[in-house]
This record gives sequence, C-alpha cells and structure tokens, in this order.
Amino acid sequence: MQDQRFDEPVKVALGRSGNTIFNVERVAQAADILINRWPVVTGQRHMVARKACLAVLEGTREAWVARAAFINAAIEADILVEPGKTPNR
Repeated sequence: MQDQRFDEPVKVALGRSGNTIFNVERVAQAADILINRWPVVTGQRHMVARKACLAVLEGTREAWVARAAFINAAIEADILVEPGKTPNR
C-alpha cells in the first residue's frame, strides 16, 4: 500500500447532523471515509473517488487525482466544507 499526502487537506462535514468536521490529509483517510463513513447513498462521483483512492494506494495513480475525485464526491454529497465557512446542518 502506498498511502500519500494530499497537497492541501480537504474538509468534510460528517456525522448525523454534519457537525463533525474531518480534515482529510491522506489518501488512506479519504478511502476510509468513502468506504466506511459516507453519509449518503453512493453516487457516480463517489464511486469514481473510491476507485481513484484505491488506485493511489495500489501505486498506479497520483495523490492529486484522488484528491480531485474526493472533492467532487464531497460536492455531490453536499459535505464539502469550504475554507472559512461552517456547515449549515
């Protein structure tokens, strides 16, 4: 397994009311959230992000690919926390 750091962390709001903020800094952490903690039914971007993270962990993709896919999945699920903003949940 080749876990890698993201260039910049990605913040997502998880938990029942979305009040727990996770600062995702590594590909393995993103994969864990996508597989075990994702708050909504999976969508297309969620599946793309899972595959991207697993490809990085297998050593066939770069971390920036997984980060971009994770951000897109978080936007799709409405859990991305933008810098300087707090979730409205």
